[in-house]
Amino acid sequence: MCESIEQTKGHVVEWDSIQWDKPKRHVRRLQERNLQKLLVGSHFARLLAVKRVTQENRGKYTPGIDGQIYPTSRARAELVEDVRQTNIFNYKCKPLRRVYIPKRSGDKRPLGIPTIKDRVMQMLVKMVLEPEWEAKFEPHSYGFRPGRRCMDAIWQIWATIKIQGTQKRSAWILDADISGCFDNIDHEALLKKVPVFRETIRKWLKTGIIELGKYYRTKSGTPQGGIISPLLANIALDGMERLFGAENSKGNYTCPSNRYGENKGLSLIRYADDFVVIAPSREKIVRYVLPKLRAFLKERGMELNEVKTKIVHRDEGFNFLGFHIRQYHGRAKRVCLAKPSKKSIKRHLEHIKTVISNNKQIKADELVSELNPVIRGWANYYRFSTAKETFNYIDYRIWNMLWRWCLRRHPDKMNKWVRRRYFMNIGKRKWIFGERRDNLLLFSRSFRAGVRYTPVKGYNSPYDATLHEYWEKRYGKSWCGNMLM
Repeated sequence: MCESIEQTKGHVVEWDSIQWDKPKRHVRRLQERNLQKLLVGSHFARLLAVKRVTQENRGKYTPGIDGQIYPTSRARAELVEDVRQTNIFNYKCKPLRRVYIPKRSGDKRPLGIPTIKDRVMQMLVKMVLEPEWEAKFEPHSYGFRPGRRCMDAIWQIWATIKIQGTQKRSAWILDADISGCFDNIDHEALLKKVPVFRETIRKWLKTGIIELGKYYRTKSGTPQGGIISPLLANIALDGMERLFGAENSKGNYTCPSNRYGENKGLSLIRYADDFVVIAPSREKIVRYVLPKLRAFLKERGMELNEVKTKIVHRDEGFNFLGFHIRQYHGRAKRVCLAKPSKKSIKRHLEHIKTVISNNKQIKADELVSELNPVIRGWANYYRFSTAKETFNYIDYRIWNMLWRWCLRRHPDKMNKWVRRRYFMNIGKRKWIFGERRDNLLLFSRSFRAGVRYTPVKGYNSPYDATLHEYWEKRYGKSWCGNMLM
């Protein structure tokens, strides 16, 4: 049982008999107290690292160069024992397996896939380093961080540029992107910022790549596919916001801007390698902001993507993380809105169309089961934005596609018969697609639009023991209990 696991380290654990609440509580306490030496040697931490890598991650069945995966409970228990006998400070990691995945632009993104064991070791180090860095990361850095999401970045941009009464707000935006961020990070510049586990991380960075049977050395970058890579990228980029922002006495703020000096009116909001800088004038971006950013990135081996980097006014609007943010000037009032971007709407409708076209012969309830996760996921992502009109438009387009799907199946039936067969009215909702007998209905997104969002506060860390109530209120007790990696 779980109570005896820590005492029976020399034996292969009974994986199916583990009660996971106790390991999670034990590891969480060590993380909150930042006891790194105890945590890296904890058997419970190893158990949770193996569970996350071999059971929960998307790549659990994606092997490294050794071709090994761990699909069974016995294999996972044996992996725990193997990891227990491995000294994390002097073990030898294996080279990465190079694969390519398509990007939306049509190009291919290179991934470096470590072995499962190396991923477990990376997860263990990530569990140790993340609490320390979550307390130090800048408050308006949102990508690849627990408890923070895309909508935090969107809300921060919206709150910074919107016109409110007679307050003067900066109106010019540098919409920037880092060219090949993960592939170009300078190893030595990164390692200088990581005093703990420096040599272990150096091995992961220098391990090399196997592609088509040939070995290639890695001179820069963190492998996209490594579990610790997002954390290392955030560590490398930490300090970018401090180039322009100013904190208040409590360390958290809503609209950063210095009262005096060159940084007056400047704000930087970053999500992973995408970021925006908000400034009072175009000239300030060109003469002051861009040179400082280029110098900052050059020290870390990176540079701006000049094609994707542009300067716009808030009245023109710009796209960020799938949203279109713009200040509108009407007759009665001025309003700043964040809506789903046209590109995102187009991709979503194309996805829906593909699902329907590829399932012309299945039953209606099966089609609903295929469509609902796609529709619900997209609606949940945009439900905090000004998206009511967009949701209504997409619902109409989906109805159109489904109506043609129904008519194609029954070319000899009257339209009224088709409607009675596949559509129903429930309360004020009409033309709901689904199966009456199974009560399986197509998800409608219209009622989810316009929900008010509450942003995460400043430096608040999920690993802060004094903030349990804050995070439980924000995401629920179950999220806090499972938030470990």
